[in-house]
Amino acid sequence: MRFEVLGPVRVTPGPGAPPVCGAVRVGLLALLLARANAPVPAESLLDALWDCDGPADLQRLQLTVHRLRRALGDPGRLVFDAGSYRLRVRPGELDAQLFDDTLRRASESDDPRRRAALLRSATELWRGEPFQGLDLGPLAPETGRLAERRNVAIEQLYAAELECGRHETAVADLAGLVCLHPLRERLHVLLMTALDRCGRRADALAAYRSARCTLVGELGLEPGPELREVEQRILAGDR
Repeated sequence: MRFEVLGPVRVTPGPGAPPVCGAVRVGLLALLLARANAPVPAESLLDALWDCDGPADLQRLQLTVHRLRRALGDPGRLVFDAGSYRLRVRPGELDAQLFDDTLRRASESDDPRRRAALLRSATELWRGEPFQGLDLGPLAPETGRLAERRNVAIEQLYAAELECGRHETAVADLAGLVCLHPLRERLHVLLMTALDRCGRRADALAAYRSARCTLVGELGLEPGPELREVEQRILAGDR
């Protein structure tokens, strides 16, 4: 079985199982996957899905759980104990856990080529925003954590690519990423470094001026020490 939350929530159940569909059922699955293998109190699910916890709503939750169990094709996957529900997810079944595990393996490697390959495979797991299309309060912490982890993984990927000497192919990607995330200083650092290593010193310095203008204009802050250091190294001709 495969569970996916790095984009719209999807599940590939066993053969013969009905699809998981319907906003409430998909929302319930998302809430359980956000805390995979951990108990989620029924009261929290009721509040997130219907903003109430009366007897009629408890029955509605129980019916939704029943239908989700059927869709998963394995009743033992979703268990109830001490007022909480827990969705059992095995290693390698949830794309978010696979993403985190791949990042960990990349951080343990001293080989930039292997790091780059692992980080690229991790970023390729993404199909959109985490839990895309769902506006449920309890998902916010996990959504924010995953989104930030993705941004950091992308930065680490291009840092590894530059270590491998792939600065020419990285320039266009980094320029696009800077446009998407203009307040992430690390991306500006990587773009300036890539441009400088391509022999485009003037463009690298222009990228610094653009970064500084954005940071001052949007945040009222001067560039941080890493960004200033890269500018000084480029001015000194030190690659």
